[in-house]
Amino acid sequence: MSKTLAEGARDGLHGVRISDDGIDVFPSFDPEVHDRDFEPESVSSGIPQVDQLLHGDIERGTVTVVSGPTGVGKTTVGTQFMKEAAGRGERSVISMFEESTETFRERSEAINVPLASMVEDGSLHPEEIEPVKRSAIEFADTVRNEVENHETDIVMIDGVEGYNVSLQDDRLNLVETMQALCRYLKNMGVTVILVTEHDSLTGQVKATGEGISYLADNIILLQHLELGGEMRRAIGVLKKQTSDFEHLLREFRITENGFKVGEPMANVQGVLTGMP
Repeated sequence: MSKTLAEGARDGLHGVRISDDGIDVFPSFDPEVHDRDFEPESVSSGIPQVDQLLHGDIERGTVTVVSGPTGVGKTTVGTQFMKEAAGRGERSVISMFEESTETFRERSEAINVPLASMVEDGSLHPEEIEPVKRSAIEFADTVRNEVENHETDIVMIDGVEGYNVSLQDDRLNLVETMQALCRYLKNMGVTVILVTEHDSLTGQVKATGEGISYLADNIILLQHLELGGEMRRAIGVLKKQTSDFEHLLREFRITENGFKVGEPMANVQGVLTGMP
């Protein structure tokens, strides 16, 4: 005998948490049934040279992947977009899988990002995700609550590798839930920033990991390089779905006065191969 779902029932794999407070169910969601009207506005980083690389900012309702090796400044780049959003009166949420809120606060304040005041006025909500405490569906439900109940404009996931090892799911379900979450956020007009790490400090790079490359509307690449015996850093754009972009790399520095980007490195080649 065939079985059908009762009216209003939702098919699929759902999350559940059993605690002293009772049973909480976190239903999976179909991103295609969630959407709202929004203006396709530009979302600036607040750094003119980065906006020049992108030929005019990123767009609301898109997914931007910020990729680079450890310690190069990926979180700092994402934080710049949230700092600028706060100045427009918008709200951002950052889910931190790879560092504590205290470390994030100290690093941000050290480079002239007023994190404490952003948190105090409600324009930024940082959340430290404890390892192996949630399922991917439960995490997605938390993000959805921030969007639908707290008028969130930017969601940053820092980082994808931490997401993959911190949540209680197999690899396939992690990828599928991340993909569904990003489609949902795009449909809701939320700007998504995914921070991802590649394991090459100075050599041939792979900008995105398996399962997220096709989600990226924009890819910003950061890379260490060695010039004249000195370790330096470069930033460039590998992809922008909605328009052209600057095809040159620019050197950048992270200082006590913020994120400083220089002129295009027109006379340097081979940065992405590790042999500039």
